[in-house]
Amino acid sequence: MTDQAEKLRARIKRQLEGKSAKTIAVISGKGGVGKSNFALNFSISLSKYRKKVLLFDLDVGMGNIDLLLGKTAEKTIAHFLTEEYSLDDIIQKNYDIHYIAGGTGLNSAFKLERDRVEHLLQELKHVLYDYNYVIFDIGAGMNDELVRLLSGIETIIVVVTPEPTSILDAYSAMKIIHLQVPKAKFYLLGNRMKNEKENSIVMQRLQTVMNSFLQKDCEILGFLPEDSTIISAVKNQIPFLLFKPKSNAAKQMRIVTKNYLMKNDSLEQTQKEDHFIERLQHFLLRK
Repeated sequence: MTDQAEKLRARIKRQLEGKSAKTIAVISGKGGVGKSNFALNFSISLSKYRKKVLLFDLDVGMGNIDLLLGKTAEKTIAHFLTEEYSLDDIIQKNYDIHYIAGGTGLNSAFKLERDRVEHLLQELKHVLYDYNYVIFDIGAGMNDELVRLLSGIETIIVVVTPEPTSILDAYSAMKIIHLQVPKAKFYLLGNRMKNEKENSIVMQRLQTVMNSFLQKDCEILGFLPEDSTIISAVKNQIPFLLFKPKSNAAKQMRIVTKNYLMKNDSLEQTQKEDHFIERLQHFLLRK
């Protein structure tokens, strides 16, 4: 009861101060590039800077955040949409972050339980005041509804590997978003890179194409290396940042987080929550 009272007081304080969470989407042009693993470890890394983070698994029907955490989610977004649960009931905690598991079978849940979707959005408006960051793990691929959702999100991190298909698909995804949301803010994150040199080559290639054909600037956030630590961590279902904190992968994750905070942490998110909620509503109700 005391915890709930303290949480309510903190929420009201942030509402009065107009401080809503910054929203971040993590996307990729194709599946299998390590997007969810990055989103999870990035969330944990942010928490080390005393940031309150909510990781929302929106990889519809293919959510695996709980799997990467070595947990079987007792409650998922599907439970909220089909049963009488509050949003607080399905928010789970592990490794100093809060997360909402994606679950499976969400398409039918969205269609059958429109009133629960509306309830989710109303609760999410309040939840945004409980956190410094809300990070959305978005499924691979792109469609009109997803683009509308992304238009309400402050920052989009695009995860890219050195594979030509990943580079091409990342460009295609950013092009689709940019043509409908010209003000979208992209950050490029290299994954499975041999070293910083390879990352620079790949990222500069993407930057050049985006600038030449779309007149769009994209900033490089950093990279994660090809590191056996990451593979071992996934097999052991422990975030690699915690599995081997002194590994090269963990070191680069901390650098990426520091880069992000240096670029984005000076100003609080204050006015876009209603805009974002509106876009999320359209996305969920059209699934």
